[in-house]
Amino acid sequence: MIGRTLIYSCLMLAFSLLASLPASAKPLIADISSHEITIHTAFKGTELMLFGARNDPGDIVVVVRGPEREATVRRKEKVWGIWVNRTQEIYDPIPAFYAMASSRPYEEIRKSIYFDALGVGYDAALEPLGPKESGYEDTLSDPEQRRRFSLALLRFMRGEFLYNQEPSPIEFIGETLFKTTIPFPDKTPRGIYTVEIYLFTQGELVSTHTTSINVYKSGFDAFVYAGAMEYPAIYGVVAVLLALLFGWAASTLFHKI
Repeated sequence: MIGRTLIYSCLMLAFSLLASLPASAKPLIADISSHEITIHTAFKGTELMLFGARNDPGDIVVVVRGPEREATVRRKEKVWGIWVNRTQEIYDPIPAFYAMASSRPYEEIRKSIYFDALGVGYDAALEPLGPKESGYEDTLSDPEQRRRFSLALLRFMRGEFLYNQEPSPIEFIGETLFKTTIPFPDKTPRGIYTVEIYLFTQGELVSTHTTSINVYKSGFDAFVYAGAMEYPAIYGVVAVLLALLFGWAASTLFHKI
């Protein structure tokens, strides 16, 4: 714990020295405590610290996005006493993870066209959840149903802590240095994440900094995942054989008892 605190203190000291450079210095400099997250059997989630220095006044907004994936929401209905999937909605790829942080309450920050263009804010990021435009083969005929399904998807993502409810606060150390923490749950999807740090003044984009985080599996989890992805047929056969083997072993054990 002391070592970790010392590392962060040294990093913040380095940024304070950078912040004291002449006016030719960049308006915004930032980094994150680690650019890798390793998922293993005992992984229970983690937090990464984002820190930096602001050399110009303005609002800081941080956006962390996970890899984009197509989303399908299904609703089950009871038919002849059996629950089956009857209706579904398919959405264009949305971030599998989305977290924000801001230097002051996000609703108080003046917005501009840059926010929508950059996908900053939940409305812009989750635009694929809105009504389908004409030209799609699966154009929705019932907007109210799509709205209900969209809300259900958002509740699920927030319930899994893959989307934060509100932007996390960014803390300042003096007028220049800042820091915040980004939580990643135990169900964090693997892939490349982008970390975007923006500096806005009256809604106008002043500076931006982008970095990335690689989330990957390791150990036995990685071996199983790679086998399932690269050799699905073999994986399926092995899974069935193992199920039969354990079933036979359990049956034999309880028979002897």
